[in-house]
Amino acid sequence: MNNSHPQPSGATHNSGTSQQQQQQEHTDVCVIGSGAGGAVVAKVLAEAGLSVVILEAGENHDPSTFGSYEPEMLRRLFWDSGLRRTRDGAIVISQGRGVGGSTVHNLCYAVRPPQILLDRWGVPDLSANFDSVERTLGVTQIQETDVNRLNAVIRRGCEVMKWHGVVQRHNRGACPTCGAQCLFGCPASKSIQDNPTRSGKQSMAVTYIPLALAAGARLYTNCTAEKIDVEKRRAVGVSARLPSGELHVQSKVVVLAAGAINSPQLWLKSRLPNSNRQVGKNLHLHPAVFVGGIFNETIDGHLGIPQSYYIDEFLDLEKSPKSGYLLMPAFGSQMIVAASLPGFGEDHQELMERYRHIAALLVLLHDRTTGQVSVNYKGAPNIAYRLRRSDKRMLVEGVINAARLLFAAGATEIVMPYTQHFPIKTESDLEIVRQRGIVPNDIMLASSHPQGTLRMGEYANKSVVKFSGESHTVNGLFVADASLFPTSIGVPPTLTIAALAEHIASQIIESGIV
Repeated sequence: MNNSHPQPSGATHNSGTSQQQQQQEHTDVCVIGSGAGGAVVAKVLAEAGLSVVILEAGENHDPSTFGSYEPEMLRRLFWDSGLRRTRDGAIVISQGRGVGGSTVHNLCYAVRPPQILLDRWGVPDLSANFDSVERTLGVTQIQETDVNRLNAVIRRGCEVMKWHGVVQRHNRGACPTCGAQCLFGCPASKSIQDNPTRSGKQSMAVTYIPLALAAGARLYTNCTAEKIDVEKRRAVGVSARLPSGELHVQSKVVVLAAGAINSPQLWLKSRLPNSNRQVGKNLHLHPAVFVGGIFNETIDGHLGIPQSYYIDEFLDLEKSPKSGYLLMPAFGSQMIVAASLPGFGEDHQELMERYRHIAALLVLLHDRTTGQVSVNYKGAPNIAYRLRRSDKRMLVEGVINAARLLFAAGATEIVMPYTQHFPIKTESDLEIVRQRGIVPNDIMLASSHPQGTLRMGEYANKSVVKFSGESHTVNGLFVADASLFPTSIGVPPTLTIAALAEHIASQIIESGIV
């Protein structure tokens, strides 16, 4: 895609000169970030006739270059090469870096949250926005023929346990290469304009961004926003860094959509008002634990759509909106599985030799724990998050139920991502999990859904932005990413981020600022 989309002058590093250039842009709206929120805002506003500049810190990926060499793909697609962590090192946080953000590597679950949660948040009816977003992303029901062996085995166990599960919807077209490698981008993806029949993953990089560019938006890649410029408590532009020098964007509106880690980081680096000390607070991570089952039968979980089944027996946001967890099939490439399995040396090798016989579940926690994003003396994000006792207990329960399901599906042994390998061959052995519990750095925890750090709300003393997405304290500054969420959302967040972003774009138009 690098060659298929026009880049503004200076957006690509010119290695033929060492002179640092200063560039100027004048536009109605400057959007920082091109993921699930920023891409939607850019497309809606550009199609409304506004001039739009998009700043993206990562590269504009050509999907045909996505390969199987995992270290390279981690470097290309993720912040900190996939090694971003909480301050104590206990939780690995996967965040996309590049055009399309995390939608390039996510696994395409297309889930709407229950209306009762949105009502609890206080947001207006987003039904029309969800409908619009789903049309643009090509959301469809996953067909039975697309349920791979991994997901079928998980469903078999769920049915034995008599728990509630469902084959989900997704934003993915026909994909001949679908498999665990999907975590490193989809080589079958093509721009919606070149691919009307939709093949491969329908990320923001191949849907909303091409549509925004077609409507006149201008995209700068490898462009890191350094400061939001404010005059008399009004956002007036963004100062950014390019490989070739500096870029100064003068705009009437700034939309901050860099994600729930980078958005508060930039707010704090820019020394924007934070009198209520809410900026960076209220961080939720949806921490997750992987539970593996070893089977006598061949699973080949690395082949086919990675996630199609979805178990919500233990997440009822209508009856218990503040807590619970999802169980979701999960599998990875050999490198990811090797990093997740316990033990060392021959012990670890023996487990890896069973790679084709492993089925795994992800226990995704609807967390009540709140953390904080601050910045260090270099301006880099400092992520503090320690699970509260009630959330640890909930994760332990989730791990045990995941293991019970795998046993019901036919697993002969359960494998946990502890630092040591503790063979669990019967349900009575699960007492090991109760005794060991969830201890930071003793068990591998992962997060793909940071949220909540610039939360929206009616009252300026308890929130950072209004329900319109506009800052309580800086006029013309809007937020359009998962930072907005007042609480943990509990379900995969992509559709909600996009629907909120479309709503916020309409609020920008109606405000008359531009």
